[in-house]
Amino acid sequence: MATQQGVFQINLIPKDSFEFSTLGKVLSWTTTTGRVLVVLTEFIVLLAFGSRFYFDKKVNDLTEEVSQKQVQIEAFAETENTMRKILAKQVPIDNYLAKNIAFGKKYDGLARLIPLGVHLTALTIDEKGMVMNGESVSELGFAQLLKRLKKMEGVTNLSMNDTSFDQTLGSVKFNIQASYR
Repeated sequence: MATQQGVFQINLIPKDSFEFSTLGKVLSWTTTTGRVLVVLTEFIVLLAFGSRFYFDKKVNDLTEEVSQKQVQIEAFAETENTMRKILAKQVPIDNYLAKNIAFGKKYDGLARLIPLGVHLTALTIDEKGMVMNGESVSELGFAQLLKRLKKMEGVTNLSMNDTSFDQTLGSVKFNIQASYR
């Protein structure tokens, strides 16, 4: 069996009373702590050096991604301009249709509330109100018309300009004005 060789420990600081003096203790602490600080500093420098490659790669990837997105945006710029022009042309059409739909609703509502026996000779509808001229074959039909006009949605003011009753026929001729909100 081989005998184990002794491990020598080299200590450059003398083993006399210098080791226990203040200067000796400071030198001993400085050499051990200094080695640790040098190793830690080198480790931090190597981490910073390695992270530089990582962050450079990230910046390069982001730059490429941004340039690709810019190319896509520029490719769709023509299409976007065309769409904006089309949408700008569509606004007057939408406004026209909205007004006609509102007119159609008013006209349909009015057609539903005119009772049997009431005939209109003239009807004018605009955004402010309506004027209707007509004849009712009975007083009851005329009263129902007035009652339904008062309940009509959007009507705020109802006035009768010219109303006459024909006793021989029992009919009522009328001219009614209504204002909208």
